[in-house]
Amino acid sequence: MKLVKLLLTVLVTLAMVCPALAQEAKTETAGKNYQVYELGEIVVSGQNDAVNKVTDTYSITAEDITDNHALTVPEALSYAPGITVTTGRKNEPEIRIRGFNQEEALILIDGVPYYETNYGKLNLNQLPTEMIARIDIVKGAASVLYGSNAMAGVINIITKKQGIKPSLSATAEVGEDGAYRLSASHGNSLGKFKYWFNVNRREADGWYMSDDYSPKVGSTVRKPGGTTKEVIQGEGERLNSGYAQTSVWFKAGVDVAKDSAYYLSAYLLDSRWGMPPSTTSNNVFPSRPAFSQYGTMSKYQDWGLDLSGEQAITSSFKMRGKLFYHNHVDDYVSYSDKSYSDVISTSRFKDYLAGGSLFGDWEIVPEDTLRFSAHYRGDSHKERNDEYLPFAESFSYTGSLGVQNDWTPLENFVIIAGVSYDWFDVTKAEAVETDKRGNYDGTESLDTPSTTDSFNPMVGATYTFVDQTRLFGSVARKTRFPTLQQLFSSKSGNSELDPQKSTNYTLGVSRPFGKMFYGEFSVFYNDIEDRISRDGPYVDSIYRNYSKVKTYGFEIIGELTPLEGLLLRVGYTYMKAKDDSDGRVTDDVLGAPENKVDIKVQYIIPKVRTKLDFIGVYLGAQYDQLPTASSPDTDVLETSGYFLANFKVTQPIWDKFEAFGYVSNILDRDYESESGYPGQGRAFWVGVSAKF
Repeated sequence: MKLVKLLLTVLVTLAMVCPALAQEAKTETAGKNYQVYELGEIVVSGQNDAVNKVTDTYSITAEDITDNHALTVPEALSYAPGITVTTGRKNEPEIRIRGFNQEEALILIDGVPYYETNYGKLNLNQLPTEMIARIDIVKGAASVLYGSNAMAGVINIITKKQGIKPSLSATAEVGEDGAYRLSASHGNSLGKFKYWFNVNRREADGWYMSDDYSPKVGSTVRKPGGTTKEVIQGEGERLNSGYAQTSVWFKAGVDVAKDSAYYLSAYLLDSRWGMPPSTTSNNVFPSRPAFSQYGTMSKYQDWGLDLSGEQAITSSFKMRGKLFYHNHVDDYVSYSDKSYSDVISTSRFKDYLAGGSLFGDWEIVPEDTLRFSAHYRGDSHKERNDEYLPFAESFSYTGSLGVQNDWTPLENFVIIAGVSYDWFDVTKAEAVETDKRGNYDGTESLDTPSTTDSFNPMVGATYTFVDQTRLFGSVARKTRFPTLQQLFSSKSGNSELDPQKSTNYTLGVSRPFGKMFYGEFSVFYNDIEDRISRDGPYVDSIYRNYSKVKTYGFEIIGELTPLEGLLLRVGYTYMKAKDDSDGRVTDDVLGAPENKVDIKVQYIIPKVRTKLDFIGVYLGAQYDQLPTASSPDTDVLETSGYFLANFKVTQPIWDKFEAFGYVSNILDRDYESESGYPGQGRAFWVGVSAKF
């Protein structure tokens, strides 16, 4: 730790007192050596830009990611208005869009759904940011072209592709407690053929608590076995907090002509990480098949192949298509206690999804464009509770057909209307039976529900005045089909679940004020019905379409550049969430903070080109546990609001090189993003990067 602090001090000193080195740096160090992978966009920039202007959208660029020292996708999303990222059990980030859960949003990589087929979401911490060109966030009324399950909105992670010139870049950095990151990228253009490659490795033995953290007595609850009171987390290093991750990304293709291109993308993600225990209570079920909340993800592996293409059929009609196959395997290791030495079980998930998408754009007349989309995929899920048991398998199909019309009746005035027909069909479901001693007792075929479908309309409009003031508004009905876990969980599954529904409204205005200031203000209202929950007034804990929730509020985004080299950016989200469910015992809603503030201040010192980035985020208090109609005596758990401040200094040195230092949680705040899970204390990184 002292060595890292010393290295950071040397780096900052170098940045401030060595202008001669900085003056040798060429502009190439800050230039782009990549292009945005346009085939990764669903709503293609320049072709269908209007649909993104009728609702709230926000883009995170590769430059934003670098400035914020965001090493993973959740870290990058942490600073986006309307997005909250918290970490709790399993050490997996939970990403929410305006109070919606992560599985209620559509997460895409280059326009292809990215999720695990049982719970409907994956740990996005395994996605490094070196391969990302941009992250597009659509909140509320997303286009019908995206397909099904975009109830909360869409997060589309768009990757890089090779630019015009050959490129080679690399980054190496070290942090505390054995933490390091190595990344290298290379690409080239050989006529019309292009390829791009990235490999990334990051690892740490663990991380440290804040110096202000005070240990407290918690509980280990064994069922059967009773409760043990003990201090679960002491001072210093966070228990079981190490991680290791390797990723490889490859893209190759041919740009045949304008509006004609074909690319193959491939990736491999191989991760493992510890799961720091709750400081308050952890459950252990020692009977076979055993399970424990003292766990480690010993294997978390994804790989995928995506084939994308676009082709102009005529001057007014273009088509794009995607074929994809994604495979996921994970092993959850359960331990008997907080020593993490005695393994009591290893459960495994084996999933894949395969399918395709087709898009068409027909410019009927210059003022009117008709667009359509078709999506179809199959989801396979296999799981076993321990190594001595066989797998139980389930399989489902999800499809969507969408039609959208973009009409410009007047100059600068666009009206968009569309509708999608979405459906979901489960064709297979199994359950593994065990006797009282946990021995295998056969595999049972479960009844599968009939095909579920839904129509989802959308309408929006935007008008831009001469002074570039833009008014926009939209309304859309969105649905989210139940996950396989909600349908077939052995303890809480319900095969009769209907889709969740939400009607999302957005109204806003934006305007640039010269070259110095840009501002945007929007209000939103989401009316959620038939939300799947097991907290209702029932004697069991079966999932039902019980919950009704309303969320509403407003968002303000402002960006000011008062002088050359100085950037000030602020985002503020105010949100109220109300539970309107029948029989509720509280109006409060889980995971819905009332206030969130995002701050970025950047200053580039003239001549020496030292870049200083201050990044701050305030996240208001939110509920993690509430009493329910079936458990009215349940304790209320609420995490307090907290402010985190981070700082990065970047200094160009010599030709094509730059050095940087980064400190997170400058104030060394002791905080919890979820109850019982304290966050990381102050941490330091130093590194160097090069672009050729």
